[in-house]
Amino acid sequence: MLRTSARRLLAVLVAAGLILAGGACGGEQGGTDLEVVEPRLVQTPGGERAFTGTLVNNRSSALSIAQIEVALYDDNGSPVERIRIEVRDVPARDSVEFSQPIDSDRPFSQAQVQSVLTP
Repeated sequence: MLRTSARRLLAVLVAAGLILAGGACGGEQGGTDLEVVEPRLVQTPGGERAFTGTLVNNRSSALSIAQIEVALYDDNGSPVERIRIEVRDVPARDSVEFSQPIDSDRPFSQAQVQSVLTP
């Protein structure tokens, strides 16, 4: 009986730890409150590369700033580097288009949003 109680207590503590750990990541993109739609890696006729998209804020409050973390990959899908794109003044329940030139001398051909960070 004592072992059964100890196992139950351990299971409750593990579950609580997982819930708290998940809550600590609240600044990252999660659920549908913040999302990047139509993300694209583009190249201008002059050869400059940029990452564009639309940041959607489904929250009930405006965001003064958000950082979009984007991973860059080579032709084989191997990670090259990560960049952060700042988007300012996103109204509540609205969206803002963004475009950021990518200043990198490393070869990459793919990009993917990893997270959206907020204060």
